[in-house]
Amino acid sequence: MNTMRPVGGQGGLGSDRYRRYVAAFDWIQYCVDNGYYLEAIAILDSLICDRLGSRLGYLMSEFVDSRWTSGRICNVLIGTNSTNTGSETDEAFRDVIRNIQNWVKRRNESMHATAKVFRGADSKTFKEILQSHEQDAFDGIKCLQDFDDLDTKSRAMAEKYPASYPDAFFPERGRKGTRPSLINPNR
Repeated sequence: MNTMRPVGGQGGLGSDRYRRYVAAFDWIQYCVDNGYYLEAIAILDSLICDRLGSRLGYLMSEFVDSRWTSGRICNVLIGTNSTNTGSETDEAFRDVIRNIQNWVKRRNESMHATAKVFRGADSKTFKEILQSHEQDAFDGIKCLQDFDDLDTKSRAMAEKYPASYPDAFFPERGRKGTRPSLINPNR
């Protein structure tokens, strides 16, 4: 199995990726609208990880292993909280990636601690715990959109566009072209 993230622009991969991004983001919105915050967070993490991997691949001029997590990619891009090193030198990207890094920590808690019971913990119901992750989903959307806006502007200066162009993560902007259907996720 090839674990390297393929680069778009050949064989329709960019178009396929765009359609997948649109369908995934539409599903995120469906999940948020219906209270499925953990599912939204999981899909957001996948999208964020893919976009970060693309940025890292660009900066390093090499393929990034698709098994890397978003947290690991953030650490390679901007370092850990104790170190300020990393491949990313653009301060605007570093700021957005720091926000993503903070979101990733909250995502970990959302995903890994939801069903755990801790000694001395409050007596929230499971449904209340699930509801408490609503803000994590909204913040993940903001992180993805902030990164995508910056990435799109950066690439446009080089007369290139990311696979998310145009506006895969911004349905309110009226995406151009065919909009994939939630009913048929293969579109």
